[in-house]
Order: sequence, then C-alpha cells, then structure tokens
Amino acid sequence: MTKLANWKFNSPGRVVFGHGVSADTGKHLRKLQSKSCLVVTDSGIIKAGLLDGLMDSLKESGIKAAVYDQVQPEPPQENVDEALRIYGEHQCDAVVGLGGGSPLDVAKAVAMMAGNGGKLTDYTGIGRVPRKGASLALIPTTSGTGTEVSIFSILVVNGSKAGIVDPMIAADYAIVDPLLTLSLPRQVTAATGLDTFCHHLESYISVNATPFCDAICLEGMRVTSKYLRKAVGNGQDLEARAWMSYASLLGGYAMNMTEGAAAVHALAFALGAKFHVSHGLSNAVMLTNVLKAVAAPEQEKLARLATIMGEKVDGLSVREASAKAIEAIEHLVADVGCNIPLRQFQVKAEDLDALADEAMSQARVMGHSTYQLNRDEVRKIFADCL
Repeated sequence: MTKLANWKFNSPGRVVFGHGVSADTGKHLRKLQSKSCLVVTDSGIIKAGLLDGLMDSLKESGIKAAVYDQVQPEPPQENVDEALRIYGEHQCDAVVGLGGGSPLDVAKAVAMMAGNGGKLTDYTGIGRVPRKGASLALIPTTSGTGTEVSIFSILVVNGSKAGIVDPMIAADYAIVDPLLTLSLPRQVTAATGLDTFCHHLESYISVNATPFCDAICLEGMRVTSKYLRKAVGNGQDLEARAWMSYASLLGGYAMNMTEGAAAVHALAFALGAKFHVSHGLSNAVMLTNVLKAVAAPEQEKLARLATIMGEKVDGLSVREASAKAIEAIEHLVADVGCNIPLRQFQVKAEDLDALADEAMSQARVMGHSTYQLNRDEVRKIFADCL
C-alpha cells in the first residue's frame, strides 16, 4: 500500500550518464582533489579490456592508480580487507569501483572503512555509518543492481548475506556509460536485467512504497519490459543498452526510498550464499514463484502494472488484470532464458530446509513485503523451483 507521508530521497553527489562518459572519470576525481586512487574490479573486467580506458583517463588527469581485481561474485568480507590493505599501501585518497554489483559493493565498503576505521561488522545494518568515507566514484558495467546510486553494500559476512545501509556510503559520482555494457554475455544481460525488474517490482509493492517511488518503479518496469528482450537478443543494440542502463539507475533510486528490496531478494540471498549463484540470476530464477506467493494484497497495483507492460485489461476485474501482470512477468523471464530450475544449480530436496532458514534470516528485506511469508511458505517456494 502506497503512503504519502514521511519519505526521503537519497542519491549520490552527482550522476553522469551517456555514451562514452567514463572517459572523463579522471577529470571528475580531480574535482574531488584526488591524487591517488584504488580501482576495485574483478578479473572478468580485466579480460574484457574494460579497465584500459579508465586507466588512460586517470593517467591523463595525473592521478596515480592501484588496482584490486580479485573481487568474487557474492563478495565475502575478505575482499574488502584485501582491497583496503592495498588502498593503505599505496596511500590512496579515493576509490573507483568498476564492474557489476559485486565490485561496486566492495568499493563502497572500502571507501567507508578508509574514512571510519574499525571492523566491517561495526557497520552492518541500517544507519550505522557515522561519517562519509573516502572520495568514491562508481562505474557500472552491467544494467542490473543500480548500486552506483544506492545506499547499500551487500556482502557475505560469516557465511550469510549482510547489508550496510546508510546514505554515508553513497558515491560522490555515479558514472553510467552504456557502452561499457556492450560486451556483456547474453545470460548476464538477461539475469541482471531481471534483477533491475525485481528492484522496481519489490519497491513498488513494498510496505515503504511512496507516490514518488511508484512513479519511478512504473517507469523502470515499463522500460525493462520493453527493452530487455532487445538487449538480450542483440547485445550491440545501443538504444536497448542505454535504456537498460537508465532502468537500472532508476532501480537504485527506488530501493533507496524503500530501504531495500523484499521477499524475492531474501530467497535470492539464500541461494547466492548457499550455492554461489550470482545475485542477478538468483533473483531471476526466484522472481515469479515468490511473486505468486506474495501478490494477494497488491492486486490493484499489479493491475496497473499490467497496463504498463502492454497487457490488454479493458473489461477485466482487478483480480484478472493482476493475473495478467504476473503472466506478463512469467513471459519476460521465459523469453530471456531465465526460467531455470534450481536443480541445475545442484540444489537438492535435502537442501530446502537450509535454504528456508537462510532466507528467513534475511529479516530486513523479508519484512518489506506486504504479504509476510512464513518458513513453511518459503520452503514450498524453493521446492516448487526445484
């Protein structure tokens, strides 16, 4: 249910969007008075050759750069510790995150730790970061997480997903260059695009939804449902790539307003933590089954979504129109190749209890759903996805 009163909007210092804008990263860091930065990325970015242009930009602006390129999918806290050590050894004064959600989340945590000290676990939770960290620029190479503008850093801490949620970790610059997404493989494009859709959908039907958030979410879902198939079908489609970058960006803003995602992410976090399935793909494969389980209180909103997604609902009841939206989402997941059974990730029936327990431990995001799933319902969802 959407509420009007008592809402807030958090964002990075500045967003720079457009084809080729990452070439000016060095100039932006100079404005932040940076002389030496740590670039946080992963080995896939290195292999794809996406680091080269950034390093040229930094060099042209006279900024020294060290590189940490060992970020893992579903990054553990050890990645932050290792990157922070390199940051200190090279006397850096800024952090640049380059990559998908994992490198950007690690970059946020490193910048935060550089300015606050202590242990990472001192800051997990909501609103526990006392001050701004080191200067931070985030450059996404996927269209999924929206983390370049979000106030979240999601890491694996002691074997479970944990979030640092605070406006103090937001970037000084979010530099969104759709050209950096052109080399994304088809399946990654699909999975991260559905992650974008999840961010909008879960914020739209969150207990923390607001009219401002609803408007952003409906736009994000309209764009994703229109352009994701095109981006998956032809990764060199510049128009589709740009619109998906835009939708992903909006998704980060939406989650800032609702303080994070909801039940789909809770179950996806469990799948990622226990079976190391990438974040985007985890959300993609859990999306439709979780939505069916939590949709009942949100039929009016889903009826409106059906129209946004191009479904014909004239003459239908609210319930019938709501079902049309769910059907449209099922088709979107199938069309981009993400209706994947959990058994393909080696999940077995004997794993269901552990997955259910892990999902229920994600109390922050689970609590955002207007329909509160219990453990038995969560276990059944996982079982239905086998």
